[in-house]
Amino acid sequence: MAEQALSYKDYLASLPLERREAIESVWQTVRENIPKGFTEEISDKFLTFKADDDWFIALANQKNYISLYLCSIYIFLELKAKLDSSGKKLKCGKSCINFKNAEEFPLETIAEIVSAHDAGSYRKQVREIRESSRVERKSGKAKAQRQA
Repeated sequence: MAEQALSYKDYLASLPLERREAIESVWQTVRENIPKGFTEEISDKFLTFKADDDWFIALANQKNYISLYLCSIYIFLELKAKLDSSGKKLKCGKSCINFKNAEEFPLETIAEIVSAHDAGSYRKQVREIRESSRVERKSGKAKAQRQA
């Protein structure tokens, strides 16, 4: 693993004051609930927890909002349903949830989602999805060739 570019404290210090509290609140919730086996990485753009090279969760300070990338909701669909039923109106991007302050955010639901699967089960599910996608792509190519 590459050496950390920044410490968590340095990352927080680099943020605008109006964003620091929200980011600290959300990331503290993540840190308190992350199962064993994930590795925290901190860069100037993202706070992440990874299982090997696969992102599990990431948090980024963007120009107009803060973005939380919850990769596990695309791997374990029951977690997406849990997020959807959190009771909070969430502003979602293509692969993230955008917010401006922690009060807009369902922290208890995030804690449940983060703690739902350890790194081993996450890696296993990611591998299975990749393998089935590879097989589907191969069979789709073979089918297209037969039809041509």
